[in-house]
Amino acid sequence: CLAPRQALNVHTAFYRNGTALLAHTWNEDHDSIVGAAPACAQILARTVRQPRATLSEHASSTRVEGRTWAIAEIDSAPAGLNDLASVSSVPTRSFAVLTNAGVSILEKQRPVDMLRALLTRPALQDVQVKEFIAAYGLNETCAMCFTILCADDYSLHSMSMQVLNAARRILFEFGGVPHFVEPLAVGFAAASDVSEANGPRIQLSGRHHGLAMYLARVLQPVWGLHATVSKSDRVSVWRLHIGIPTSELFEVQERLRRLQHFLNNNQRFLPDQLNQMPVQPVDGSRAPADIAKCWNEETVSLGAIYELLVRSSEAISFLCLLGDFNLPVISDSIAEDQRKELSDILFSQLVATEAGRAACKKLILALINTQLKQHVSIDSVSDMLSKRCSSIFSDSDVALYKALEYLKLAAEAEEGAEAVTLANEALTLLTGISAMLTTQQVREISEKFEALGQYTAVASLSLACASESDPNSDALAYWSDRAPENDPREPIYRKRVECYRCIIEMLDKRRDSVLNSKSLAMLPNNDALFQFALYDWLLGQGQSSLLFQMRAPFVEKFLSLEPRTLEKCDMLWQFYIHENQFGKASLVQRELASSSREGFDIDLARRIEYLSLSISNGKIAIDMVRGGQQTRVATRELLSEEEETNELATMLRESEDLLEIAQVQLEIQQQLRSLGGHDTLASELDHRLFNVTELYGQFAEPLRLWDAMLLILKASNHDDPNLAKSIWLANLRTVLDDSQSTGLMAVASKVVRLGGRLYPSAAAFSLPMVAEILVELSLERREEYQVGYVGDTLVRATVPHWAVFETLNAMYVGTAAGGQDVDAEFVVREIAALANAWMDSAQCGSGDGGSPLIGHEDSMPVMAMDEALSQYIINATLNNNAELRSELQRVQEHIRRIF
Repeated sequence: CLAPRQALNVHTAFYRNGTALLAHTWNEDHDSIVGAAPACAQILARTVRQPRATLSEHASSTRVEGRTWAIAEIDSAPAGLNDLASVSSVPTRSFAVLTNAGVSILEKQRPVDMLRALLTRPALQDVQVKEFIAAYGLNETCAMCFTILCADDYSLHSMSMQVLNAARRILFEFGGVPHFVEPLAVGFAAASDVSEANGPRIQLSGRHHGLAMYLARVLQPVWGLHATVSKSDRVSVWRLHIGIPTSELFEVQERLRRLQHFLNNNQRFLPDQLNQMPVQPVDGSRAPADIAKCWNEETVSLGAIYELLVRSSEAISFLCLLGDFNLPVISDSIAEDQRKELSDILFSQLVATEAGRAACKKLILALINTQLKQHVSIDSVSDMLSKRCSSIFSDSDVALYKALEYLKLAAEAEEGAEAVTLANEALTLLTGISAMLTTQQVREISEKFEALGQYTAVASLSLACASESDPNSDALAYWSDRAPENDPREPIYRKRVECYRCIIEMLDKRRDSVLNSKSLAMLPNNDALFQFALYDWLLGQGQSSLLFQMRAPFVEKFLSLEPRTLEKCDMLWQFYIHENQFGKASLVQRELASSSREGFDIDLARRIEYLSLSISNGKIAIDMVRGGQQTRVATRELLSEEEETNELATMLRESEDLLEIAQVQLEIQQQLRSLGGHDTLASELDHRLFNVTELYGQFAEPLRLWDAMLLILKASNHDDPNLAKSIWLANLRTVLDDSQSTGLMAVASKVVRLGGRLYPSAAAFSLPMVAEILVELSLERREEYQVGYVGDTLVRATVPHWAVFETLNAMYVGTAAGGQDVDAEFVVREIAALANAWMDSAQCGSGDGGSPLIGHEDSMPVMAMDEALSQYIINATLNNNAELRSELQRVQEHIRRIF
């Protein structure tokens, strides 16, 4: 060994690729060979911390006998400066030192050689392992362990089991675990500030990084090379060739297979998550959820590394297979534009990109086509592909290409029966692999079936692909949820829709022959989403009636689900009527009448029409239930006849109430339009059905629509006599004071019209109140008044004679008792006129033209009237009113004569 800072007497030297060997005179009989090389681990570590770090070297010396004459490297193959990047298990650089005593062979020791030498020690201490890890880093140490464990067979035989077990032990016991680390502070910012800004990050284990580094170094020789290249032969024809030497491919693949073998035989490559606790920062501990997150991150990354390993190995097998089958000849069957596309593909692209995978598929297809042209069965090729590169060419690919071959033979078949047989065999194969077919493949294959006239096969294949690609029915759930944005189920839904489109487009081409219930009923009907797509197409074709004729199982659900349109809702209640489900039809019609959905352009008149239809269908449903037939109102089943009748009756009453209010709303709208200047308010009444409070407070009261206010009182049954009287007075005085009206005649006309709609509502048409108002107005306009005006008006307002008599008689009694300020003679004359009018109408309506019909709904209480007339006669006598008495006596005699 050299003494510190000893001056060297160098007389011979050698340098190549970072390694220097210096022959130093030790004494007269010996030379000292000093070796120096870059300290790669220290340089890389410093570069991470400080990009402009200084270089450093490792140096050692050894004695050789004699005087050194020359130094030379035995193998002049290019060697890299970084010894850490070596994946060979044996030393890669050897040097010959020629002296006057002979030749000495020196081998350069790489870090992996030093680790292997360390592992050969019989009593390896943990502290020694930790010192080595401290010197080279945990990641590099683990990468070296993989180099030792995945050595070639020759090297493995030269290593003891002690070395292999020790390397495996370092991986699993010293390889670390994934954990959270806090980011380092930068500049003058406090560490806590950086942590809050960026948050802790996950640091994966050294074992994971070592594996990634080893795999990267194994692939490095071929990763950036062109897998295929285009070369010109002697006749200037450009063909594809394998761009990487076969020997180099085999060497890389052998290392990949040894690594895969090691990983497959060590299922505990991921330590037990329950027994291994991640290293935690010193400032606190992590929750179990954080620990699981770390392990999940490492598991995902290791899975990706393993997939890269498998893909790389199979890509090499694929290239070797293409070479065995003569790629230049295969490329002759490839179009020129595709040949240009497939040339100069990097090995990395072939392994890690979708474009590379697509290039593999195209090359496989070219290989199969070449075999078919030579009339060679593709079974042997398919088996070889599936065994040697299953991730590129699987059993599903075998079935796909066989099916395509059958379809090609079917198109060339001369006999129809043979074509049908081949098409059915192709369909069987394709149905079995439908889950892996892309929508583009389904479309292209459907076109082939369609060209053969196998239309049923198009539907079967498309539906099978849709079903197999969505085993959990996520697409239907996504559609039912109204297609939320950024939903992971959306791609599944899109694929199903594309599959259905193949069938719909086929039907559209043949719509002249398939637009009938018989043809459509032959389509499979167990796929709800397809049925919905089919129904949409039928609606677009204006063939909504076929939905009812098909009796398909999903029509009701299709018409009921969102997004609902007015057309679909109308079809729904029509469907229910077609199926004799009048209760459900009534419910849908009522919902339409009450709907305020955007896009439902329903005016008020149409809403009233829906309510009228709802009432009619509700009555039919009740009659059907009472007749022993079933008609379900809602989704509940197993209702008794009484329960179902009560439910239908309740729904019927609600519809009738809605209709009454809607008619009031219509009258308000008509009045607004007749008044002019209220178009906006009138249009607003088309948008929805208002309740009575809204109609009264927003329209009727502010605009003084007296008739509507009375109708609202009736509809709501709001019993407020003072309010009702004020409305009646205001209403009738408005008519009376109108300069263009006919006075009392106009008032009578108004009362008759309102009475027909309001009577017998006590809230809106209180008979004593209306009679009192008519008497009051008659007394005010005596010049226009004619005897019998009050009674005649009330009778024409659909009030029975007897009710008018009782009201007027009560008014007379109240006047006589001093409770009402009304002219008693006026009231008596009205009663007498009423009695005459009643007897005239009673005689006209009698059965034989003689006596009136006793017990008729408009019959008078004759005895009570006779007694009342007697009282009136007495009072007239006392008041010396001979004229009134004579009139009353004639009426009484007339009554007694008839009865």
